[in-house]
Amino acid sequence: MKRLILLALLITLVAGFAAADSQWDITFNVPYYAGFWSSSEDLGGFSSVFLPIPDIKWNYYFGPDWLHFGVGVRLITLLVESATFPIISLESNLGNFIIGTNIGGGAIAYFGIAGSGFLFEPIFLTELSVAYRLGKKKIFSLGTSAQFIFAPVNYFARTAIFIGTGFVRWTF
Repeated sequence: MKRLILLALLITLVAGFAAADSQWDITFNVPYYAGFWSSSEDLGGFSSVFLPIPDIKWNYYFGPDWLHFGVGVRLITLLVESATFPIISLESNLGNFIIGTNIGGGAIAYFGIAGSGFLFEPIFLTELSVAYRLGKKKIFSLGTSAQFIFAPVNYFARTAIFIGTGFVRWTF
């Protein structure tokens, strides 16, 4: 089963290179608020640390530009530790404004100095973002996002982690 999922991800990635409706996003997220909800308490606070987190996302989109659906892969890295996972996305282009959401997870490949492996667990990473495109080519954008990590099983003691970020993004 693991090999079948990896083969499906590889085929999706290779097909995306040749597709006209594929889109690459290179993003640097800077968390400004983080916290968690659990059955016993809710904690959160503003960050005083400037730590850009690189994020690379590839999607193959279907539908009109004003509201299109995509499937793809996302890589989040802290440079020494990284994780990649499949995603499904919904994005709306409203002139210079972009409103997007995606959910990913279920099959997560992780690698770094602490080791590497695969998680086939119900851990899901979601994001809701709003951005404003700048310039004539509309490749560069500035925005904000709300990101959530949900683990419905006993991970994190049934906790949902939430992160508010500001970001810069290049879209190709």
